[in-house]
Amino acid sequence: MSSLGDALEAIRNVVLMQERLEVMDRKVDRLANDVKGLSDYAAAIDKRVVRIETIVEMGVRSNAQPRIEG
Repeated sequence: MSSLGDALEAIRNVVLMQERLEVMDRKVDRLANDVKGLSDYAAAIDKRVVRIETIVEMGVRSNAQPRIEG
């Protein structure tokens, strides 16, 4: 190939790499948003589990107290 052909091929490769980088950047942004959503969802589930654990513990403690029967 001539040097002009080599230069054009190099420019073509740079343009293709730039396009691929832009696609990858968009994918990374979408993945970051997905991870943020999953993190928020996991935090919400954690709060629910804490509430359920509290209810169970309160039930166990109330059953452990002796009752005065009349």
